[in-house]
Amino acid sequence: MKRSTIALWILIAIPLADVVGILIAYYLPMLQATLTKQPDNRAPGEMRIVSLSPSTTEMLFALGVEKSLVGVTKYCNYPPEAKKIERVGGFGKPNVEKLLSLSPDLVVGSGLSRTDVQQVLRDSGIQVLEIRVNNIGEMFQSLRDIGDATTARRRADEVIASMQAELQKVASQLPDAKKSPPPRVFVELWDDPLTTIGGGSYLDEIIARAGGINVAHDISQPHPRISAEKVIEWDPDVIIIAHMAQRPSSAAEIGKRIGWSDIKAVKRSRVVCDIPNDLMLVPGPRLIELVRLLVTRLHETAKEPGTAIDKAAPNKTP
Repeated sequence: MKRSTIALWILIAIPLADVVGILIAYYLPMLQATLTKQPDNRAPGEMRIVSLSPSTTEMLFALGVEKSLVGVTKYCNYPPEAKKIERVGGFGKPNVEKLLSLSPDLVVGSGLSRTDVQQVLRDSGIQVLEIRVNNIGEMFQSLRDIGDATTARRRADEVIASMQAELQKVASQLPDAKKSPPPRVFVELWDDPLTTIGGGSYLDEIIARAGGINVAHDISQPHPRISAEKVIEWDPDVIIIAHMAQRPSSAAEIGKRIGWSDIKAVKRSRVVCDIPNDLMLVPGPRLIELVRLLVTRLHETAKEPGTAIDKAAPNKTP
């Protein structure tokens, strides 16, 4: 064979090898999923759904389509029945091969930022529904969107109407703001760096619905980092600890921070550490339960020093 012919074949082979490599990298997950695919035992017309966040899992249960759930994340622990469903990875970070092996028709989640994962799912013929919840209105819309995608729209409308009625009922029972000024609330999401909730965030609205005022409401960021000195300056009436950690700070630890012993919430034993993190940090249908609980916590009378609520519930969220 002539050298020119050999050189030509080499020039063709090099880019061809690159193309083959790209194709293998892109389609390998789908091939692996096909080889490990589980038997399809569903009834004709029955949908198979994978949820990739605790909030969407709770929404799917609230809409009564939990029997269609074939996969959830390792953080989906509510309701308790969710713990029995196949795990497909972490929050927003699924094991693609495991997910595809479950043969879902619909993947619904919040925080699925990896576009490559979304593309693989769509190329496999799977519907992907990405949910964003930054306020109560968006949570209601998410229920409608999931209802439309799962033919449970009527149930979604019923759930939303019920929650709206409950919110109105709570609002009618709040103390008169003219007679009793709303308590000013500081929510601590993290202690190092010190992080709270800003205006426009889901919890900011929840605090308002419970008759309180978020001291960081004027900060536009949803989860801003702040200084300890700023909290002292705000001097909140109530401090709520909702750490995204295994062990939240205790009321006693809060009081030992430099300068914090003079904060009203600390002096009056209004440091709240007993609200389960999955209730505080998972935006979903349990918002009524959270609002009602916060009404009790925010408007209870000050207790004697040393009696702050301090039962730091274990963390259940990522």
